[in-house]
Amino acid sequence: MDEYLRSQWRQISPGAGDDFLTGPGGVDAMVGLVIRLQQSGFPVSMRDLLRSPTVPLLAAALRDQVAGAPGEYPPLAELWAESRSVWTAEVGTLVPLAAGRGLPLFFVHTGLGQVRFVEQAVDDFRRGRPVYGIESIGLRDRTRPPLSMVEIADQYVAQVRRVQPHGPYSIGGFCMGSHVAFEMAHRLTDAGEEVAVLALMPSAFSLDAGLNSIRPGIRQRPPGTGLSDLYLERLAYVQLMFGDLDLAANRSDVLDVFEQTFWLDGVKPEDFFWHAVVAAANAFAQENYDPRPYPGPALVFQTARTATGEAADWSPVAPNLRNHILDEPDSLAIMRTAEFSDAIAPATAPTAR
Repeated sequence: MDEYLRSQWRQISPGAGDDFLTGPGGVDAMVGLVIRLQQSGFPVSMRDLLRSPTVPLLAAALRDQVAGAPGEYPPLAELWAESRSVWTAEVGTLVPLAAGRGLPLFFVHTGLGQVRFVEQAVDDFRRGRPVYGIESIGLRDRTRPPLSMVEIADQYVAQVRRVQPHGPYSIGGFCMGSHVAFEMAHRLTDAGEEVAVLALMPSAFSLDAGLNSIRPGIRQRPPGTGLSDLYLERLAYVQLMFGDLDLAANRSDVLDVFEQTFWLDGVKPEDFFWHAVVAAANAFAQENYDPRPYPGPALVFQTARTATGEAADWSPVAPNLRNHILDEPDSLAIMRTAEFSDAIAPATAPTAR
């Protein structure tokens, strides 16, 4: 068992010793090992790595476990089977954030599904217009989110058009939601509608230490990474945040921290693991999205901290973009700036049809 674990660990973190906590791959390598062992039938969680942080210690712990035994977290397949299909009923995840006059602004949620935090900044940028948020499908009920970016965009465009049947449209999105908004702009222009404002804010919030300002089409994970793998990945990163805490027994406390840190609201304690499924489904759609270049105008707002590297350059998929890099901590702070308000302001003050 020692040599098997050592081999798996060094494939994921080349040059590493036996200590998981000091490996050159950092926390991403630890998450990768948990997923690799789960795929091999070992009921290993991140808590096991934190309790047994070396190859010999983990090998000793695994000798007492049975391959294929139930793990610490409910399996994704069980949660998925207990949910309902998105196609069985009309979905309504559009949230009014501010009343007003004129053509509305629509903002798509982050990868964790939340969008109501925008209420904190609406009066800094809307200039009297109504504002709507689009929450993730499945955030507040057990509806399965679509697993493709195109299907998500189609669902959200249908909701937008129930409020505003025709353009010009103003659409924005955060983190993973910036990719959804990008595809929504494609769907609307394909239908002959005008998208006057496409405001993309990829620098939002992230549960992991990886990139979160990337353009559509950039792969962050190995080929073949499945929905179940992404579910385990989400829980592994959450476990790293809280150390040896029993997530199932302390889910209310964990959600309180999420509300303070990520402005995640509305998730009930009994839906804690289901929310990990929703986040995994959103990540799966983003990971497998193959975008077409968008020919229309686009605005990309990034924090200086995350607007680095080739992956953060949106010009290959949005050749007519205007890039705004601001020295702000996150997208909510960006929305409070005069630069953001001026950039998304309409050329005129049209009246909604």
